[in-house]
Amino acid sequence: MTLVTEKRISYLPVLESDRVVGLISIGDLVKDAISEHQFIIHQLERYIYSPGV
Repeated sequence: MTLVTEKRISYLPVLESDRVVGLISIGDLVKDAISEHQFIIHQLERYIYSPGV
């Protein structure tokens, strides 16, 4: 993600056997990062608020 933002790259090609089959946007990367962080936060909240043993 750092390289993409530093180099101001808007889209990355998705290759299959040296053929472009799609594009990934910076928005796609941001959505994925947010989703991953939300999952981790949810897991930590479950751990913190779960009853002790």
